Amino acid sequence: MSRTTAASTLFPMSGGDRPLPKRARRAAREALRVCVLGSGSGGNATAVRYGDHALMIDAGFGPRTTAARLAQAGLDLDRVRAICLTHFDRDHFRPSWVRTLLERRIDLYLHRWHEPDLLRIRGGRDLLDAGLTRSFDRESFEPVPGMVVTTLRLQHDRQGTIGYRIDTPGGVLGYATDLGHAPPALIDHFAGTDILCLECNYDEHMTIHSPRPSFVNRRNLSDSGHLSNEQSFEAVRAIAAASPVGNPQHVVLMHRSSQCNHPTKVRRVFERDAALSPRVCLTEQRRRTRWFTARPIPALRRAQLQWKF
Repeated sequence: MSRTTAASTLFPMSGGDRPLPKRARRAAREALRVCVLGSGSGGNATAVRYGDHALMIDAGFGPRTTAARLAQAGLDLDRVRAICLTHFDRDHFRPSWVRTLLERRIDLYLHRWHEPDLLRIRGGRDLLDAGLTRSFDRESFEPVPGMVVTTLRLQHDRQGTIGYRIDTPGGVLGYATDLGHAPPALIDHFAGTDILCLECNYDEHMTIHSPRPSFVNRRNLSDSGHLSNEQSFEAVRAIAAASPVGNPQHVVLMHRSSQCNHPTKVRRVFERDAALSPRVCLTEQRRRTRWFTARPIPALRRAQLQWKF
């Protein structure tokens, strides 16, 4: 097998979903499922599904584009009952969503520190007056039945960004993007997740030699910027070391820079860990991923994990 073929196998890009047998479809309904609709500086959005209920993390594409990609994945926008925001940068929330949220009565979850950012958006006050905004701080919440969300505030630019952990009876998701570094609290927060979606933004050498303005490069390289390939790799390894063997089952790398990164650069870093690399998938800006499904943990193993010594 050539190196190119091997890399493609170990690091599949986005792609379609294969039809499932009836029994497998029933099992999938009882499992946590995650589909990244697209990720990059041009837009970010992810669908999370458990049973008949679905939510989105971020809404960085317009409603029409999002609905089209959801339809490709077999999910109707009508099933999305909530959107959880990491922050209000335009590639994570498009103001064109305001009208759709109002018409469809979709709840918008945001950290209380991001409330001023909401009010700067045209129509933000309308969402607030309509009772569709749900502010949180450190408390857990259940935006749709079966999904219990806990959050972690992370360092990024002025107001920071939010990392999400979503626990369901069918699996656990960890999700964090636009963070300048991975603090120990993030490793603890995401330990034991089945599906891990984490930023892998830039290659340091490409960034240093980038033709972009120097202040942009300094910002991205700082602790308030983005995660490099190396930082993402070390964070994933630390989370895996703090988790049961085999977890996370899927590692989905997001927000790759089109100017300061390349899939080959990412692969070379993650191929250092032969046990981890087969679980890794790279996302794309213009195409959704397949659905990632958490494999059920056998009852005996689940009981053992819950024992307290």
